[in-house]
Amino acid sequence: MKNQSIILVIFLVLALLVVPVANADKSNANLVQELSALDSFHPELSNDSYKEWHYFNIIDETNDLKFFVTFNVGGNQTESTGYGIVLMAYMIGDYPSATQEYYSIQSIDVSDDSPDLTFNDNNYVRLMPNGYRVNAEINGTDVYGNPIHIIYDATYIPKADPTQIFNGDIGDTPGDMNWVSAAPACKVEGSLTINEVKYNLDGVRGYHDHNFGIWDWGDNIGWDWGQAIEMNYDDPDTDVGRYTIVLGRLTDGSHIPDTGNRLLLWKNKAQIGIFQNVEFKYVMMGLYPEYITATAQSDVDSVTSVFHTSSAMPIRIDPNLDFIIWELTGIYTVTGTIDGKSINFCTEGFAEYAY
Repeated sequence: MKNQSIILVIFLVLALLVVPVANADKSNANLVQELSALDSFHPELSNDSYKEWHYFNIIDETNDLKFFVTFNVGGNQTESTGYGIVLMAYMIGDYPSATQEYYSIQSIDVSDDSPDLTFNDNNYVRLMPNGYRVNAEINGTDVYGNPIHIIYDATYIPKADPTQIFNGDIGDTPGDMNWVSAAPACKVEGSLTINEVKYNLDGVRGYHDHNFGIWDWGDNIGWDWGQAIEMNYDDPDTDVGRYTIVLGRLTDGSHIPDTGNRLLLWKNKAQIGIFQNVEFKYVMMGLYPEYITATAQSDVDSVTSVFHTSSAMPIRIDPNLDFIIWELTGIYTVTGTIDGKSINFCTEGFAEYAY
C-alpha cells in the first residue's frame, strides 16, 4: 500500500543502462504473460476519489542503498483535476532524501490491458519479454530545498509468482482498496544516478506491487504493509535469495479493527504460504512502531514475522489532514513451519504504518 501523495511533507526521510534479455526463459515468459492482465490499470474507476499506482523498490547491499519510486495517477481522469505524480526516495548510508514531480492529466497515458504507463519520455513503465522496464527522472529540488537530479533506469526480472488481487474496505464511508504483489521478488539490473553519482545495479533485490481503488484521504483509514527478500550471498549473479515475505492489512487510524489481512510466503518461485488470519502487534517508538510482530497460523502451518525499524520517513498527504504514511526500513526476522519444514531467515526490508 503505497506513496500516492497529492502533497508530501517529509520530516525525516528513510529510508540501467539496461541490456534487454533477448531470450527470456520459458518460466519467466509465463510470468510476464500472466502479469499483462493482472497488473493493468483501471481507468474505468475514475472519479474524484480514484487512486492508482505502481510501486518499485530495491535494496543494494553493495552500495548500502535503498530506493523506491512510485508512479501515481488519481482524481477524475476525464477532468482537468486528474493528476499524476512521480515520487522517488532513497537512503545511501545514513543520508536520506526524496523528491517528486507533478503531471497534468493531459500528459498521462495508462493502459487498461497491460501495466504500461507513460508520463513523458523520461518517466514510464513497460512490460517487456523479460520483465518490467522502469525509467524515472526528476531534475528539481529535494525535500530540503536543494537541487537534485535523479535518473533511474532499471529492468525488474520477476523471480516469483504474482499474488491474486487482495480487496478490502477502508475508511468509515467505506472506500475500496485493491492490492496485488505483481512481482514480489525480482532480480534488478540497471543504474541509479543521483546528482551525477552513478550506482550500478547488478542483480540486486527488487519488489513491485500495484494498488488501486476509491477512497478519501480525509476518511478514518489506516494500513500496515511489509515486504522482504532473503539476501543471497552465494550466487554472484543475483542477490535474490530463497525466501520472500509480503504482508499487509487494512484498518483505521487506531490500528485496532481489521477489515482484511494477508501474510504471504514464497520459496524461490513458488508461493508456499497464504495466511488470511494474521495478528499484528506493535511496540511504538513515538509516532511509529519500533517493532511490528505479525503472527499467522493455519491448521498445520505457522509463521511469525518480527520487523525492527531502523529508519523512518513520514509522508503527510495533505497539510490540512492528519493522515500520515510512515515509510520504514529495517530488519525482518521470520520463523515458522510450512508443510512440516522449518523456516528461519533474517533480512532487510521495507514496511509502512499508515494512519
